[in-house]
Amino acid sequence: MLEKFQSLTKVSQRLIIVTSVLLLYGYLCRLLGLYFFWESKYIGWTLVAITVIFLLRERISFKKTQGKKTTSEKVGIGLMIFVFVIQSVLLVVTPKLDSYKIARQYLQIDKSVSKEVWEVTSIMLIPMGGFSSQTSSTGTTGQADLNFIVKGKEKFKDYNIQVVKQENSDWTIVNIK
Repeated sequence: MLEKFQSLTKVSQRLIIVTSVLLLYGYLCRLLGLYFFWESKYIGWTLVAITVIFLLRERISFKKTQGKKTTSEKVGIGLMIFVFVIQSVLLVVTPKLDSYKIARQYLQIDKSVSKEVWEVTSIMLIPMGGFSSQTSSTGTTGQADLNFIVKGKEKFKDYNIQVVKQENSDWTIVNIK
């Protein structure tokens, strides 16, 4: 195993180390109640995808020297890039949606959230979850599954909020975890 690691490029080796450290810290800070750099978990998962791209590129180079096909590796890289594009679009589009605004407002003013983290100081959107909306002649319906990191004066906490919209009504919170 160590031989394979040492055969990787320095960039890939460093990516593996940094990714591992960020993921480990991200989960440990939640487990141990360390309220510093909670974003590390999500940054670590993003780096996993980047690391996979680098490893697939190295595998392509290795297979080319042996005269083997590299189609599956290229498809893997394409899928990872597609995921990055979707996440980037979500980070830009989601804050403009009414469902996001309702969920964010809820996190800012809800007394149970304030009680858990103390006074809310910042709210960060995590590009996971989903959104759907349908418009017909009778009105618009929709649902959204949004993920946030809420930072308070004393604690941080991850929240998943599900929001729905029925015809002829506003978006409403249906579930918060």
